[in-house]
Amino acid sequence: MVGQSRYGEYYLYAVKNETDTEYSFFAPAEVNEQIKSLHKGDRFEITKLAEQKGTKIVTSYNVKVEKKNLESPLNEINKNSNDNFYDLMLTSCKDAVKIQNELGGLMDAKSLAVTLFIARSKITPNGYN
Repeated sequence: MVGQSRYGEYYLYAVKNETDTEYSFFAPAEVNEQIKSLHKGDRFEITKLAEQKGTKIVTSYNVKVEKKNLESPLNEINKNSNDNFYDLMLTSCKDAVKIQNELGGLMDAKSLAVTLFIARSKITPNGYN
């Protein structure tokens, strides 16, 4: 939630710690910039750092976003198999997106990917020359 107070704009987040206790967190602008694109359930760690410079104490924040593991166990098994179809489909999808971008969205990336995959998989049984 973004709000305005007499002190300026504020950024309020509902966060949980490792014991699942929920807290309200008023994020400074620099932290908000780093976490505003995250979604409910995304995990991150914020460390507040303090450093003395002369007579002043300067604070900063270190935000570490946990990487999502998008690979399901089934995908990991298929990825590690020896038939190369995982790599072939992945390459076909990446190429389809490139083609779609070059044509300004004129073509459907999903259809392109399937077409490329079928054509490439017919070249040889494992998809490679």
